[in-house]
Amino acid sequence: MTARSFCTITASTKRNVSLGGGRTGAAVTYLASLLVTPLWPVSADTVRSEGLNSPREYKECYHVPSGVTLPDVLEGDVLVHGGSSYPIFSAAEWTDGSVPCLRIVVQQIKGS
Repeated sequence: MTARSFCTITASTKRNVSLGGGRTGAAVTYLASLLVTPLWPVSADTVRSEGLNSPREYKECYHVPSGVTLPDVLEGDVLVHGGSSYPIFSAAEWTDGSVPCLRIVVQQIKGS
């Protein structure tokens, strides 16, 4: 079993369009088919390292690319899955041995 086999969810990301002059427009689909792991509650280590106030408000998932290039996912983008949207709090390279991964921490908005 490979690390990529845990990526069973197809999600997409949205990013605000730049209108120029420091202005931004509405968020539009940026990446349409991003395979990620299911969203899991963040670990205690993540709470400490990211300075999160409450682990109940944040979830994390991972993307394992088929090659070595990680997708362009940025803090401030929105992860969309199953009709729910999650603002991306952190997107950073994470290595599991020699496997490059992208760790995505999202904020779960209460009541949505």
